Amino acid sequence: MKKMKDSGMLRSIATVLIIIGLIRWLPLGNEMMKETAIILQAIGFAMYGISIIRNKRRERKNGLAAVGLGVFMFLSFSTGLNAQQADYSKQITAFKQSFEKKSAEHLKEYISTELKFGPIPVQNTPAVLANVFARFPKLKVMEIVENKKGEARIKHEFEGLGAGESSVFFDSSGKITKIEFIENIILQELKAQQALRNSVQQPVPGELAKKHSFKKVTFPSEDGLSVTANLYEVDPDKPFILLCHQAGYNKYEYADIAPKLNEMGFNCLAIDQRSGGPFAGHKNETNEAAIQKGIKNIDMTDAEQDIRAAINYLHKKYNKKVTVWGSSYSSSLALFAAEGNKSVNAVISFSPGNYFGDQKPSIAKAIKDLKVPFFITSSKEEAKQLGALIGDIKLKENQQQFIPSSDGFHGSRALWEGQKGAEEYWTALTGFLNKVYSK
Repeated sequence: MKKMKDSGMLRSIATVLIIIGLIRWLPLGNEMMKETAIILQAIGFAMYGISIIRNKRRERKNGLAAVGLGVFMFLSFSTGLNAQQADYSKQITAFKQSFEKKSAEHLKEYISTELKFGPIPVQNTPAVLANVFARFPKLKVMEIVENKKGEARIKHEFEGLGAGESSVFFDSSGKITKIEFIENIILQELKAQQALRNSVQQPVPGELAKKHSFKKVTFPSEDGLSVTANLYEVDPDKPFILLCHQAGYNKYEYADIAPKLNEMGFNCLAIDQRSGGPFAGHKNETNEAAIQKGIKNIDMTDAEQDIRAAINYLHKKYNKKVTVWGSSYSSSLALFAAEGNKSVNAVISFSPGNYFGDQKPSIAKAIKDLKVPFFITSSKEEAKQLGALIGDIKLKENQQQFIPSSDGFHGSRALWEGQKGAEEYWTALTGFLNKVYSK
């Protein structure tokens, strides 16, 4: 009798635990409570099975029932645990939409208040995300590779950045606490900025600049805007290199580069593109002329016509083909301007990239279609992205990507006098120019 009472009490407790376990199916939004409910329900099923086995009068029948309950318990427990292998498809879909729509609004409801990126304060997270979504290249692929509790492993591919895999992490309520690949990019950028602060900040023209002076020239762009440039001429019979600056800069970017090229036997034309600004105490005269003319909302792609006009100016004036040299955004425009242009014999491209969104195709197309020799280089970190862009493109004769052994720098500033690692860039570049002009 006592065993029967004990058995009955065991069943009663088991029944209560099983009923409590049912709350896991309610939309509570508390993962810890759900996990506790699953464990309690599993214990309840186990206790219920034991109580049946202890009932001697129905040993055989209830033994089978216990087995059945055991199986049911196992399936229920497994199902419950599987339910906890959270599905983050909604969050990743919103993440994908944020890149596609260039806005963080779609992801807002899934962002944890704890989400931050490296040393950047958490209160700056909304601004960081807005900037990332607005400026990142076009998203081609984003899909979940694996879901597990607290983490979604995703595959992603951005135009110009290639494909990769990384993780997005979540708290117990499904809010995002860490976005691995964005954090990695930001940390790389912070590292690059630190290196920049420790680098030579502007060109310092030395004795060669005194030896090889320049004269200011102007010529019309394709829309009639007057483009201002510095002409470094050593011998009109020698080759010509067109020098184009990076964003926010002007022709002074080449103040100690052009004289060195002169010393090597090359004439140079360093231009002010309309997309640029004051740098190192010098004005961007083409940009100022554009503003005075009432040209508004000047975009980087607007400078391509200035580059093409400069190519035509040199070709007509000296009846020579031109080597086009670009820095950062202008290095991408140099690739586009050279494509199919019979007045161009080579391209030198320092830190090209897909900077223009939907305004221009990927530079991978220009690289693939270019028939002339080219020298593409960048910092070591940027080289990974460039390598992904070049990919399986079969390079033609005297077409190369140079990767520095040092960290290097973004744009033509890598060559400034006193810049760390400048000499290896100069050595590689000199070798390229010798090959181009040895024919």
